[in-house]
Amino acid sequence: MRASTIQIAQSSIFNVQQAFLRFEQAQRVVGTGKQLQRPSDDPAGTVQSLSFRKRLSDLEQFGRTMDQAKGFMATTDAALASVTDLLRQARSIAVQGASDQLSIDQRQALANQIQNIIHQIGNIGNATFGTRFVFGGQRTQTPPFALLGTNYTYNGGTTLTADADIIFDIGPGESIKVNVTGDQVLVPLLDALGDLRDHIALGNSQMVSQQDLAALDAQLANLMSARAEIGSKIQRIEVTRSRNELARVNFKEFISKIEDADIPQAVVELQAAETAYQAALQAAARAFQNSLLDFLR
Repeated sequence: MRASTIQIAQSSIFNVQQAFLRFEQAQRVVGTGKQLQRPSDDPAGTVQSLSFRKRLSDLEQFGRTMDQAKGFMATTDAALASVTDLLRQARSIAVQGASDQLSIDQRQALANQIQNIIHQIGNIGNATFGTRFVFGGQRTQTPPFALLGTNYTYNGGTTLTADADIIFDIGPGESIKVNVTGDQVLVPLLDALGDLRDHIALGNSQMVSQQDLAALDAQLANLMSARAEIGSKIQRIEVTRSRNELARVNFKEFISKIEDADIPQAVVELQAAETAYQAALQAAARAFQNSLLDFLR
């Protein structure tokens, strides 16, 4: 009889403990709004949730990368827009320099204007986004253009040295080249401007009209092509951003379905767990009301 009574007592304690654990869990669910709080609550759901959170983290990183890529290209485009304006000014000067009626002083004044444009474009060639030079290829920490006499030399990355392209990852399996190098868009036009300056200074109007104007037009077309490509890439980034944002919303919904509790249902469960806990306490209290005479019967 004593063994049976001990078993009843142990069973009562066990029932109270289990009821309390259920009640405590129900309280946590209602208090936090989360049904998944520990891996043991739902091992399979935990694995899925962690996977979705990893993908969500990756998309957030891609978003930051896209911001950097867009900023880098916007800086590049703004610089090329300024160069385009300067090149158009140079073309107007070239039209004046094609005349045979200019005096030496007039030719020198026009040549000086071209030299000033060369200096401005050389400075633009060292434009930066944050701390990175945008026209130097992968050599982003050193100025790509250096003044040597009256002309500029290019010291940035090139295709030949395999350090021209800057590639950003903007999505799963998706990358984009965000730069153009100075040797592609600026060196040719600086060379053309140097020729124009010298031809005007020497009074070689025939070279100005037959060669230099055509060279400037070709460089203007090259600039417009480069800017159009940048514009299309910025648009591509926005399309990718919209697609990634939709994926982020979906992943958040998946995580919510796995982790978040149905609050009305959780409240019902809490009430049921509390009732069961109170019942277990009452049953245990009755089990421990036996006196010494009960054991001697």
